Amino acid sequence: MVKFALKLHKRTGDFKKKLLMLLWYRLIFYKTGARCSISQPLFTHKPEYIQLGNRVSIGPYCRIEAHPAHPGKRLVTPVLTIGDRVRIGHGVNISGQVGLTIEADVLIGGGSYVSDNNHSIDPEGPRYLDQPLTSAPTVIGKGVWLGQNVCVLAGSFVGERSIIGAGSVVNGYIPPYSIAVGAPARVVKKYNFETKQWDKVSKGDLHIKLIRGV
Repeated sequence: MVKFALKLHKRTGDFKKKLLMLLWYRLIFYKTGARCSISQPLFTHKPEYIQLGNRVSIGPYCRIEAHPAHPGKRLVTPVLTIGDRVRIGHGVNISGQVGLTIEADVLIGGGSYVSDNNHSIDPEGPRYLDQPLTSAPTVIGKGVWLGQNVCVLAGSFVGERSIIGAGSVVNGYIPPYSIAVGAPARVVKKYNFETKQWDKVSKGDLHIKLIRGV
């Protein structure tokens, strides 16, 4: 009886997700690919500027929002693009304004934050909440894994197949095939294609260029 109830609960949840995709999300988002799965509850703002690829999976309690510089004006391209087969854990906050791209096969751990914008920080101006947003394009490369509670700030670039350790804060450029940890995140390992191993990296061995624009 318990097994039957659990199976029925799962099938009912799957059916609700598919029904919402067909009747609601496909209408409000800029574009949604095939076989996407969005768990409830979901908070979204300006979804008409957000594009989802094929087989995107979004966990419960996520916040996926766009803050276009010119709201109401339909853009040729969305300001927030989530690629094919991206898996987003529970309670993730993703915010785009000018160009936030999450490429295919990215895994985002629960509680993470990814953004291409921030509030201005003029201490003599109005309260920070009321100050205008500053922004810079942000890219999460193909196959990246963002661990639990990772924060990726505006203007950052995380290269293909890199891994960002849990609780890290990315505030610049992370090269492809790297492991980075800390706040701010620093590369500690690079993948060696010859030995098929992750090699440790010392501070002097790796040149990090910053591309932050805010």
